[in-house]
Amino acid sequence: MYIGTSINESPVIAAQAGQAITGGALLAVAMSSTGVKVVSTAGDVALGLLIPETDDVKTGDTVTVQIKDMGLWKVGAAVAVGDLLASDATGKAVKATAGNYILGQALEAATAAGQVIHVQIIKAGYVPTTAASGGGNG
Repeated sequence: MYIGTSINESPVIAAQAGQAITGGALLAVAMSSTGVKVVSTAGDVALGLLIPETDDVKTGDTVTVQIKDMGLWKVGAAVAVGDLLASDATGKAVKATAGNYILGQALEAATAAGQVIHVQIIKAGYVPTTAASGGGNG
């Protein structure tokens, strides 16, 4: 899926794990006062995604977090191509709903939880909780 280059040169950061993480590869993580942690509140602000090579992590270990561009994310439910995505309470991708922080956009569909899809990490802010008003031509 990376056309024109044989490697993904997406920006990543090395960060300290603020919690033990089992099976953390391809999950969304957030910043905390003690280090990065798997997003544990649905729709919360996420920093990025743990890279595919992430093994089980102990508190204090260094982890690599992809913070922008195209990456891979494990889904928590079916999603369609083009869906704006937020994290569920386990760090998996779900369709963003009102009040959720948009971390990415689905570049391919998933039909069931646990599948891995390509996403564009966009960090687009929050889905509005109410419909926009005004703006008519009249």
